[in-house]
Amino acid sequence: MRGPNLITLTTDFGLDDPFVGQFKGAILSRNINARIVDLTHAVAPHDILGAAMIINASYHFFPAGSVHVVVVDPGVGSRRMIVALRADEHLFIAPDNGVLTLILRDRKVQALHRAANRSLFLPQVSSTFHGRDIMAPVAAAVAGGLVLAEVGPEICVEQCRTLDIPRAHHDRSGITGAVTGMDRFGNIRTSITAADLDRHRSTAIAGIEIGADRIHTVVSTYSDRPAGELLALIDSSGHLEIAVNRGNAAMRTGCRIGDPVRVLLGGGTGPP
Repeated sequence: MRGPNLITLTTDFGLDDPFVGQFKGAILSRNINARIVDLTHAVAPHDILGAAMIINASYHFFPAGSVHVVVVDPGVGSRRMIVALRADEHLFIAPDNGVLTLILRDRKVQALHRAANRSLFLPQVSSTFHGRDIMAPVAAAVAGGLVLAEVGPEICVEQCRTLDIPRAHHDRSGITGAVTGMDRFGNIRTSITAADLDRHRSTAIAGIEIGADRIHTVVSTYSDRPAGELLALIDSSGHLEIAVNRGNAAMRTGCRIGDPVRVLLGGGTGPP
């Protein structure tokens, strides 16, 4: 069945340079009828983990058969592969640097190929812009109906690079997770999910600790706390988020990606 001829773009290009426009031009030169959606071009430079979280949280809002191109590629020009993946009835094209870790780990992989068919690439391939010269025309062809087998040889999941993305750890006194990212509002994303909290639904939350700060409960909305107050809630992707109502939690706490976050249960005071 022909897909929706829709391509989403997730990059760290920003909007100050012509890179996004050139990328779209390369798509449209091969597939003038393609519909292109800018998911985001504001991934922090070289933030592979951030891009992995974004695409995993976002692709399912698009129709089945959509093509999702993720270009956060600090290894551009090296011997790393470019992969074309079908999973959960969607298609993903990205460098093999871990940016598709969550798709490979959590979704049913239906097909996985290395982009090696040079007839699909632009005639001149720059060593510094594989997004424009390789991934864009490949995405255009796949969105237009090209089967993945024509992109290049089939590979297995074990050949792909993956990130060590933290999962929440449960013990008798609570849940330990980690900071996985911050958005432009300074809201802090954690690896603890609503499902993690649901495992302890019958146990009261005694507090949420991040650095030297402690929050006493999980609320439903930012406005459940006064302006300027630190709070915790479940974000739109189902993760525990630390925020400040009308403020910046990342600046307030001084946290960094990888820092621990602890949910204390039933009066617990910390890890055993």
